[in-house]
Amino acid sequence: LLTEIQAGGRRLLIGTQMLAKGHHFPDVTLVGIIDADQGLYGIDFRASERMAQLILQVAGRAGRAEKPGVVIIQTHHPDHPLLRTLVSRGYAAFAAEALAERQAALLPPFAHQALLRAEAVESERATAFLRTALALAEPLADELELLGPAPAPMERRAGRYRAHLLIQAVERQALHRFLGRWTPLLREVRTDRQVRWSLDIDPMELY
Repeated sequence: LLTEIQAGGRRLLIGTQMLAKGHHFPDVTLVGIIDADQGLYGIDFRASERMAQLILQVAGRAGRAEKPGVVIIQTHHPDHPLLRTLVSRGYAAFAAEALAERQAALLPPFAHQALLRAEAVESERATAFLRTALALAEPLADELELLGPAPAPMERRAGRYRAHLLIQAVERQALHRFLGRWTPLLREVRTDRQVRWSLDIDPMELY
């Protein structure tokens, strides 16, 4: 298929972001990005960063040879400050503004996180485990913030319900002290075989 595309046999390409990664299509001069708003208003605070990286990758597919390229971004929010900065001033300026927003909100890299994930065939079983974990955490959490339990953004996957508890601290040492006391308590919690749980330090995704 790639050989046929590069030979000019296909004039219209429709696909996921995989089209943006590492391919050279010399005759592609127009690229459209559909529904960029998912990246602007995603639940994960890194969503806008991933959106910006995707736009740059996709833009790199257009006009790679002798022909000039055009990129069209579909959005209901063309005046979104981060999107305007990315389009008009480039990624470095976008990154500076995104970092300023994270600093004001005390989000990584200006805070440190751990994410306790739980999943089960029945949603209540996963949530019950996290409520127990929260009760164990609260007496130890004087230096940090506990958020949840809450359903995961992608709540059901592969027939299992997913939920999580987010732990956040401004100082990394405070997070480590907490985890050193809390993790042994978690291992002692009796759960049935339905419940699976994991603890992710510095999670890159909240899904």
